[in-house]
Amino acid sequence: MKKNILYLAVLFVGLAFFTACSSDGDDVEAPVAPTLHSTPANEALTLGFSSSTAPFKEIIFSETGKAIITRNVLTPSSSKRRASDSSEKYVVGTYKTSNNTYVVSVDGSEYCTVEVTGKTGTKTSVKVSLKSGSDIEATEYEGEASIGQKVAADEITSNLCREWTVATTRLRHKDGVTAVKQFETSAEAASLNAILAYAKTVASIDESFDEDMVITSIEFTADGNFCIFFKNGEHYIGKWSWKDTSKGYLHYNWNDADMGNQFENGEAVFDVRQYKKVSYYTLTLGADINSGGKKYTVELSFYLNEK
Repeated sequence: MKKNILYLAVLFVGLAFFTACSSDGDDVEAPVAPTLHSTPANEALTLGFSSSTAPFKEIIFSETGKAIITRNVLTPSSSKRRASDSSEKYVVGTYKTSNNTYVVSVDGSEYCTVEVTGKTGTKTSVKVSLKSGSDIEATEYEGEASIGQKVAADEITSNLCREWTVATTRLRHKDGVTAVKQFETSAEAASLNAILAYAKTVASIDESFDEDMVITSIEFTADGNFCIFFKNGEHYIGKWSWKDTSKGYLHYNWNDADMGNQFENGEAVFDVRQYKKVSYYTLTLGADINSGGKKYTVELSFYLNEK
């Protein structure tokens, strides 16, 4: 993905704050929130490693059973974000726990074990064992790790912190007259390429994606992580916190320096909306875009289903 993409990079990464109150006829004043599955059985845990000898910089154990590992390696310098870059830096798998030990598997094979002992406040002792045959040489590491703190423990946090799929996407833009484009098929709704292709019909945008960017899921964890997974293997990982829980306003920033200083943080709205009498949780982003000598006020809403 191009680092300097004008349109969706601003929408996805460097968002100016934009409240998501619209009246285009598709919304209702008080939609009923869809029923979610029971709260995930796992408790989120994030371990951060400051030692240069540790094989990882961070391990995220999500509520849904995912293990998201940031490796302690140098990422190749590049002006483009590609799946190969992600594979150099990140490892994504699943985990199971037993007696304070997390067993991580990647593509069906055991990748590593992480034993967590001696928790003291925000620190803990850990032992990491990387298995031979993994893409890092077999390694044994013992040391200290920091423990990620919970953002909150209220209802809206519990509702947000799970894995989501994109059911419908709505793009609203205003250039004198408000216009709306609804992407209703799953293939279009989750495709940043399809959204950008439409954006090019209404604005002077010359940028393009290097790859097919189709979102497979979006995940938030209660200890302040979020990850967007793409069909091509790309994954964007960042941090989030509440700005105003009563309104669903949240703030986020990306961990990845490749996104560039201009696009490191933004804000969004987590809310309930209704489209064609069907209720969804939504994640709404907004920005003012200057393109071709015109200013476009833009709102991008992802209508989400729990995965």
